[in-house]
Amino acid sequence: MSTPIQKLIDNYYELYDLLVKQGEISQSIQVNEHYRKILLLSCASYYEKQITQIIKDYVMLKTEDERIISFVNNKAINRQYHTYFQWDQTNNINQFLGLFGAEFKKTISEEIKSSDELSKQISSFLEIGAERNKMVHQNFLEYQLEKTFDEIVKLHKEALNFINYITVSYTHLRAHE
Repeated sequence: MSTPIQKLIDNYYELYDLLVKQGEISQSIQVNEHYRKILLLSCASYYEKQITQIIKDYVMLKTEDERIISFVNNKAINRQYHTYFQWDQTNNINQFLGLFGAEFKKTISEEIKSSDELSKQISSFLEIGAERNKMVHQNFLEYQLEKTFDEIVKLHKEALNFINYITVSYTHLRAHE
């Protein structure tokens, strides 16, 4: 199944290759410059949507009380995502895990410590989030994104595995309640 991000990646490669084949080098450079930023923002936006939706789903699983659901949406989810993580610490998600209590944080932290792969996925996720913050807060058009398109794709694939981990963990949690 092709996701919107994968379609963006595929479109970039097609357009970039076409421009290079036609000798439009300056245009290919411009396309590369813009697509890198668009890809990075698209990834960060997708992760935000996925994580906040998981939290909303979990709250709705735990209660049908519209007052509680509304309160959580308004005070803990809407426009709060970027406070969940310490974006400048690209090696841990302790702040996020701590929001769900000490026992949850301890359990998941132990899983992370025992998995180099999961640690790498978290690092990629946080790196995309940190880069996104720098880019949007430091004049987007003039921001010098140092990562290549391929480096961002690689980070995305790793970070996507972390998003999948959260999704599977949530599904597993629901099944055992």
